[in-house]
Amino acid sequence: MKTKVYAAALSGALLVSTVLSGCSGEEKKPFTILEITMNDLDSMMESKKTFPLLIEREGCNFCEAMNAYLEETKDEHPGIMVYKIDATDFDLYRENKGDMTLVSSTEEGKRLLEIFPFYLYTPVIYRFEDGKPIEGGFGYDEATHCVSTWTLNSTINWDLAKPVYVWDYFELASSPSASKTMDSSSS
Repeated sequence: MKTKVYAAALSGALLVSTVLSGCSGEEKKPFTILEITMNDLDSMMESKKTFPLLIEREGCNFCEAMNAYLEETKDEHPGIMVYKIDATDFDLYRENKGDMTLVSSTEEGKRLLEIFPFYLYTPVIYRFEDGKPIEGGFGYDEATHCVSTWTLNSTINWDLAKPVYVWDYFELASSPSASKTMDSSSS
């Protein structure tokens, strides 16, 4: 009888060991940026997804610097999926000099500003939870590799915004329970 119990315990231990080693040996998908449209964003919001959304535009030096750093370090951060919208053709502009909000003449630009009324700077990484934008990581500091976090109820105040390492922000924005783990800045 002792032999059967021992054999069963050993068999169970081997099964647990195999399962654990199989789980830890799984390869994560590589870091991926997937370009989407405003219609795709609307669908993702309706589906109540949790995700990071990166908004960039051509000619943005900060976007270029951040992309160079992401490319250089992406292999150290597998498993992160970032959705990206290129706002270059959204015809976003300040109606009057000094305005802290933008307007647009395109449908995509108008829709972007409906969702993010205080959108003003690129790059920006919006953190979505359950299909709702809850925070933004604005700009990019090339020296520290940080974005500045801010709520979405006003234009960012750079002096009060909290710097967060860009990869930490992507990981946080990818997590379904991010709001429970982040002490976000407020205005």
